Amino acid sequence: MADMLNIGTAATNTFRRAIEVTSHNVANVGTEGYSRQRADIISSAPSNTGYGFLGAGSRVSSIDRVYADYIQTQLVDAYSLKSRYDEQLSLSKQVEGVVASNDKGLQTFMQNLFDSFQNLSNNPTSSTSRDQVLSEANNMEAMLLNMSTVLGDTQEQVNGQIKNMTDEINKNLTTIQAINNQVANSLSNGGQPPNDLLDQREKAIKELGQYMDIKTFRQEDGRIDIHTGNGRYPLISDNTLTTLNADLTDYKNENRIEVYMQIGGQKVEVSDNIKGGQLGGVLDFRNNLLDRSMNEMGVALNGLVASTNWQHYQGYDQNGNPGQDFFTPLSTNAIQSAKNTGPEDGTNIQVSFNPVYDPTAPVQGTNPPYDSAAVPPAADAQPPFYGDKQTYLGQAMSAIGEFEPREYKLQFSTASNGFEIKDNKTGDPVLDSAGNPVLITLGAPDNGFEDVEGLRFDVTNVAAAPADGDTFIVKPHQAMLEDFSTSINSGEEIATRGQSPVDTGVAGLADETPTPASVGDNVNIANMASLQSKKVLYSDASGNASETLLGGFSKMATNVGMYVRGTEIQLTSQENVFDQVNARRESYSGVNLDEEAANLLRFQQAYQASAQIIQTSQSLFQSLLGAVRL
Repeated sequence: MADMLNIGTAATNTFRRAIEVTSHNVANVGTEGYSRQRADIISSAPSNTGYGFLGAGSRVSSIDRVYADYIQTQLVDAYSLKSRYDEQLSLSKQVEGVVASNDKGLQTFMQNLFDSFQNLSNNPTSSTSRDQVLSEANNMEAMLLNMSTVLGDTQEQVNGQIKNMTDEINKNLTTIQAINNQVANSLSNGGQPPNDLLDQREKAIKELGQYMDIKTFRQEDGRIDIHTGNGRYPLISDNTLTTLNADLTDYKNENRIEVYMQIGGQKVEVSDNIKGGQLGGVLDFRNNLLDRSMNEMGVALNGLVASTNWQHYQGYDQNGNPGQDFFTPLSTNAIQSAKNTGPEDGTNIQVSFNPVYDPTAPVQGTNPPYDSAAVPPAADAQPPFYGDKQTYLGQAMSAIGEFEPREYKLQFSTASNGFEIKDNKTGDPVLDSAGNPVLITLGAPDNGFEDVEGLRFDVTNVAAAPADGDTFIVKPHQAMLEDFSTSINSGEEIATRGQSPVDTGVAGLADETPTPASVGDNVNIANMASLQSKKVLYSDASGNASETLLGGFSKMATNVGMYVRGTEIQLTSQENVFDQVNARRESYSGVNLDEEAANLLRFQQAYQASAQIIQTSQSLFQSLLGAVRL
C-alpha cells in the first residue's frame, strides 16, 4: 500500500506539472516568439520484487521546448530580406515621386525650354519671345533647386536612418550577449535549458535580423555567436561583443555616413558587407538608386549646359556681341580625405568642361577657350576664323558624349608624380581610350591637365605635391545638380544671330573672320532648338552618341522606375516566403489552443485518476487497520 500511495502521489505530481506546462502554453498563446513547451513524462525506475519488476509510477524528466533550429534560421533570413525590400521600396518611391513624375518632371521643364528656343527662332526680333526663353530657363533653375533640396534632404534622411538603425542593432546585440551569459550559466552545471530565456534570445535575434542580415553559430556552452551575413565579421564571438559605429567617411565634407567596426584595433568600413534588413535596404537604396539617379541626372544636366553653351558661343546677341555662357558652366573642386598627410586640401584640384585641349599646347582660361595661341587666353576671346568655331563645337559635342555617371577618386603617387584616377564606387582605375589607367602628372607630359571622360581635370594650381597615397574625391555630375543656374540676365543677351558670311567649305573660299549676321537672323537659336533632337549623350565604342538630352533624363527616370518595380517584385516574393516560413514555425512550435485544451482535459482526467489511487490506498489501509482492531 505504501508503494501504491507513492505511485499515486508521484502521478498527481507528474500530471500537476503537465497541467502547469499546458497552462503556461495557453497563457503565452499571444506572446511573440514563444515556443510551445511539453512535459516529458517517463516511467520511474521499477523495483525487483523477486517475482518480477514492479513499476513505480511516472515522473517528469524534463520540460522540453518544441523548437526547430533550421526553421528559426529560415524565419530570420526571410524576415531580414522582407525588411530590406520594405525599406527600399519606401525610400525609392520618394525618389520616384521627385524625378520620375510626368506632370512635374524635369523633362517637362526641359521641353518647355526647347519650345521657347523654337518660338524665338520663329520670332528672332521679338522681345516677348526672348523674355519667354529667359523665363523658362529660370523656371528650370527653380525646379532643379527644389529637386536638389529634396534629394539633399533624402541624403540627410538616409544618414539619420543609418545612425538610428545602427543604434538598434547595438541594443539587440547587447541583449543577446546578456541572455547568452544567462543561458551559459544555467547550463554550466548540468542544468536544464531555460526555455523562456531561449525564446527571448530568439526574439532578439529575429529583431536583429530586421535591421541587418546575420549568420548564427551555436556553441557547446549554449551561447550563440553572431557574424555579419557573409560571415566575414564577428559581432558576438567567444563572449566578445563588437558593436557597429555609424560615422562620417574620411571625406568629411562629403557629409556621408557609413557603418564601421573596430577589427584588430583598426576602424574598418563594413557597409558593403550588410545586404539584408532595413539597414541593408537603406544602403542599397543609396548606392544603387539615390547616388545613381543624381549622377545620371547630373550627366544629362552637364550635357544640357555644355551643349547649350557651346552652341550659344557660335552666335551673336541682339547687340552684335559674341554669345557667352547661357548656363553657368561646370566648375567644382575635390574633397580631401582626413587621412591625408600632404599639404593639398583639394581646392586646387579642379574639374570643369573645357574640351578644346591640345596636350602639346595646353589652353587655360575662361570659357569659351577659343584662342590656343594665348596661354591663358583673354576673357571672352574669339577664334580668328569661323572654321575654328565649328571645330571647337565639334570637339565639345564629342566630349559631352564621353560623360559617365560616376564619381572619381584621385590618389597621388610619388613614384609617378601624378594622380591616378579611379571609380570611387568600385575602386577600379578609369581607363583612357587606349585602355590604359588614367594618370595626371604634375609635370610633363600632362603638365597638370587631362581630359577624363569628357571632363577637364586640372591640377596645375597644386603648388606642393601631396603625400604618397593621399586621396581626394570629386563628384562633378552631382555638383552640376547642386549648382545649376542661368548665366544670362536679359533677353538681349541671347545669341540668336549666326555668322556672316558663313564659310561654306567650298574649295578655294577663304575662311572668314567671325562677324555677326544681320539683325533678324535666327541661325544660331534654331541650332539651339535643334539640340532637343540631337543625340549628344552616352557615346558607344565608335564615338557615336546614343541619347538625346531628353533621352538622358528619360533613361534616368526609367532606371528609377525599374528599381522601384524590381523592389516591389522582390518584396512581394519575400513576403510570401516569410508568411510560409512563419506558418511552418507556428505549426511546429506555436501554441494550438485546441490541442492544449485536449491536453488539459487528458491531464485533468489523469490527475483525478491518480488522486483516486491515493484514495484507494487510504481505503485499503483503513480496512487493514480495522481488521487488526478486531
